[in-house]
Order: sequence, then structure tokens, then C-alpha cells
Amino acid sequence: MTDDELLIESLSIIQKQVKEELEAEKGKKEASKVIREDYEEVLELLSYIVPKIKGIDSLYEELEEDEFAFIAECLENYQDNFVIDGRNPQKLKEDEAKYSQLSDLLFELYDDEDSSDLESDEEE
Repeated sequence: MTDDELLIESLSIIQKQVKEELEAEKGKKEASKVIREDYEEVLELLSYIVPKIKGIDSLYEELEEDEFAFIAECLENYQDNFVIDGRNPQKLKEDEAKYSQLSDLLFELYDDEDSSDLESDEEE
């Protein structure tokens, strides 16, 4: 799987998970209005930003700085909660590889973001 494919797949999974969490909150009688509003806001942002993303390059070319930071934060949260299925040796191997690739991708995103921050500071 390429990094572009991993990015697109991860964002799709994130959107799906947020939708599921929102639906679960709506089903509760005493659901927190604040939690529902947070999920709705995240879903709205994802619905607006994700169509702009066609791959890694589009993160840099198509997104504003705050949108880039939001997507990076979503990917980091996804990584933090990534489930590695160890019930099947093949699935375990695939999930570990995907997690490793996701970690590398996030490292590159944050490394590039830090580099561009340094360049901006030097220009001023």
C-alpha cells in the first residue's frame, strides 16, 4: 500500500468512526449535547476537507495551515487508537505493517511541518 492509499483509507476510516460515534451518542437518552456537537463539528470539517485530499502532496498544496493541522491531529488520534488484530498471524502482520507505515507518515508530516515553521521564522 502506498502512502497516498494509506492516507485516503485512514481518512475514510476516521470519517466512518466519527459517524458511528455520533450515531451512538444520538441513541442515548442522556447523551451529552457537547459531545454530539463536537462530533458534528469534526464530521463537518472532515466532509469539507477530505474531498480536497487526493494524496500526500495535496495535503501541502490544497490545504490551509489550520486544515493541515486538523488532518494531522485526526491521523494522530487514529494512530493512538489503531487496533492490531492478533487473532490471525496474517492479519497481525498486515496490521503491524500498516501501523508502522502510518507512524512513518505522521513522522514525515510533523517533520515537514516543523521544517516549514523554521523556514517561516528565518524569512521574518
